[in-house]
Amino acid sequence: MEWHPGPGAEELIRRKAQLQVLSKQLLDRERGLAAFRNELHAFETTYRKALGARYARLDELAERLDETAVGDDPGRPEDDGDGPAERYPGQGVPGGQNWAWGEREPDKEPEQRPVIGEDAKRLFRQLARLIHPDLAGDPKERERRTNLMVAANDAYEQGDLAALERMLEDWHASPEAVTGSGAAAELERTLRRIAQVEAGMKKIDEELAELEASAMGWLRRRVEKAAGEGWDLLAHMVRELDRQIGEAQLELDRRAATATAGAWE
Repeated sequence: MEWHPGPGAEELIRRKAQLQVLSKQLLDRERGLAAFRNELHAFETTYRKALGARYARLDELAERLDETAVGDDPGRPEDDGDGPAERYPGQGVPGGQNWAWGEREPDKEPEQRPVIGEDAKRLFRQLARLIHPDLAGDPKERERRTNLMVAANDAYEQGDLAALERMLEDWHASPEAVTGSGAAAELERTLRRIAQVEAGMKKIDEELAELEASAMGWLRRRVEKAAGEGWDLLAHMVRELDRQIGEAQLELDRRAATATAGAWE
């Protein structure tokens, strides 16, 4: 007698095939994201090497010019509070971004250790009972559970109730939360894996879009566009910065000479 799968089994076969296709797409996206990150990092390294020291030098000269100008010109407008980086946005690139180098963030006050509330303790205990690595059936699942426990511990130590609630919700929606055997249980696990893969692809797409929209991603596109038109945008920016550095240095030297001459009068 020939065996024919029932409706549930047929759906399971179809969904498993869908999961296989989506998993390959996710892997391709992950590789694409990693490649883009590497390319963007290499471009940023090139950018910093070519322009970083020049921006720092221009900012230094601008600060010295500001210092020498204080009180020298009664008609000079008061400083509007903009620093050197604000005065040199983009440096020769129309619509350019603001590139500041060597700036030191102000020291921050040490943060107080958060008070762990009872709700956070309850959620953490509940989550730990569900995701503990000792409950894993294979090494891959143990690694996943271990990573989840690390994240749960971090959220607990921060007193982050929302993060603990989100982790608990994610676990209940995960394939591992489905118990039992048979076609119905396996179909539910497969559907949840499909949802996880689709969410992973969406997250990667969002990260790629964010990197593309970043300042360095914007400049990289401009450089590539210029190269396609037959000219070197970074070299143009270097020349423009060198010109501005030269002008600032000449003005600083002129002021120094004027101050010296005035002292001898």
